[in-house]
Amino acid sequence: MQKEDIYKDEFIKKLLSDVELEEPSTDFTKNVMDDVMQDWLENSVSVKKRMPLKRLFILIAIVLLAVVILLGTDVHSIVASWDHPFIQQLNAILIEPIHNLLMVAFNRIVSLPPIVYIIMIAGLSLIVFDNLVKKMLHQS
Repeated sequence: MQKEDIYKDEFIKKLLSDVELEEPSTDFTKNVMDDVMQDWLENSVSVKKRMPLKRLFILIAIVLLAVVILLGTDVHSIVASWDHPFIQQLNAILIEPIHNLLMVAFNRIVSLPPIVYIIMIAGLSLIVFDNLVKKMLHQS
């Protein structure tokens, strides 16, 4: 099939018969890629990786488990009953202050009014709902 057979209109045939395609220079691709690379170097993009939620939940679970163990077993009194001087010093410097701090924090959390818990649960529910809606909108 010839080039003129494709175009039915005489005006277009005449217009296209006078037009010649230009050949790009031999270093055209190199010049374009150099421009693209220069632009990329000037406007580089940096991506911050967030901690995956799974790792964050595992970290929180480990911390909560340690707190429950320290509060539930009364570790500092068990360690205080040992007669080794290093363990006695470790208990006085590290374990007993942590235990006392956790007990004070636990007692303050337990003594909060119920409205605080309701507000916290409502806020967390809104955050979860917002994330679910965003995921549903991105999938559709």
